Amino acid sequence: MGMGLKERKEEAEAVLDSAEMTLETFGSTGKKARELEGKIAELEQELQEPDSESSLKKLINNIRDLMDEVQKSGDEFMADEPGPSGPGGMPDDEMPPM
Repeated sequence: MGMGLKERKEEAEAVLDSAEMTLETFGSTGKKARELEGKIAELEQELQEPDSESSLKKLINNIRDLMDEVQKSGDEFMADEPGPSGPGGMPDDEMPPM
């Protein structure tokens, strides 16, 4: 046996965080981004009551692939037309003081 279900769930939660960050950074308008949102929802569902470690693993891998795709297409998009906010949103010096 490789990873147990518990470890796989922890991995899934980490991947969900990254995926959500990816969508925030690169926008969620493209076709791939919408696919990614769908997979995130599936994985969140799966985490509630996982069928098996392998079903989690498959979704995790799907999400990782889609994150790569979104980042690639996001880079191309950003290169074409620099929007008002770059990858990080606001630069630090524009952040209001806490």
